[in-house]
Amino acid sequence: MNWIKGIFIGIVLLYALICAVVYFMQEKIFFMPDQLPESHRFRQGEEIELEVEDGVYINCLLLKEKPSNGLLIYFHGNKGSNSRCLHQAYGLLGNGYDVLMPDYRGYGKSDGKIVSEKQLFNDADKVYEYALEHYQESDIFLVGYSMGTGMVTHLAAKNNPVHVFLNSPYESFINLKDRKFPLIPDFLIKYPLNNKKHLENIDCKITLFHGTEDELIPYDSSVNLQKVNPEEIELIPMNHTSHRRAIFSDVFVSEISRVLATF
Repeated sequence: MNWIKGIFIGIVLLYALICAVVYFMQEKIFFMPDQLPESHRFRQGEEIELEVEDGVYINCLLLKEKPSNGLLIYFHGNKGSNSRCLHQAYGLLGNGYDVLMPDYRGYGKSDGKIVSEKQLFNDADKVYEYALEHYQESDIFLVGYSMGTGMVTHLAAKNNPVHVFLNSPYESFINLKDRKFPLIPDFLIKYPLNNKKHLENIDCKITLFHGTEDELIPYDSSVNLQKVNPEEIELIPMNHTSHRRAIFSDVFVSEISRVLATF
């Protein structure tokens, strides 16, 4: 019977080790930044350094249109930096709206590193405060892709943007964890990023876009999110589209243009 006890103890120790790795290493699991030297120059746009706490700045890229009818704030996904994600924003240009792209801490030319959900949200708040200093809130739209949808729903639940666009959103990081690793306790996840909860407190119109072939965040995530408020939330499927290609979808680009043209 000792061998059975030994196997049981081994399983328990292995489980504890996996849980410890998930808790202490989740920043490396969730966030995959590309860092850029201070000498880096973007091929387009104006760089803005926003102080998010004493001596800590995040780098943002502002793409201007002339004339400008307002602002789209675009929060990119968990990989890369604004250098890599700049071409994602090209689909947002040409509609007569400036585009503001913040890089998260540790991404691109931004200082510091991500250590908590509260910090992520506080930095997003600083970006929105900057927008309010330069634009009327009645001219501000929010756009998020993948991980960036968490920052967008947080902001929209606290403020009053005109419209929210979410590309490839998740219900929450905990929901994603439960789909693949249900035995990992929820309390270990330091970044819940609960889109579903935030959607309950958003008053403006919301458009969801999701690839039907999304291999990272299942399409039914958006189906479930729409159920939060079917009258105010529209879901637009992007047929035969994977997660990586979703941000470049012609459906996504054309639908945003159509909505913006109504304002």
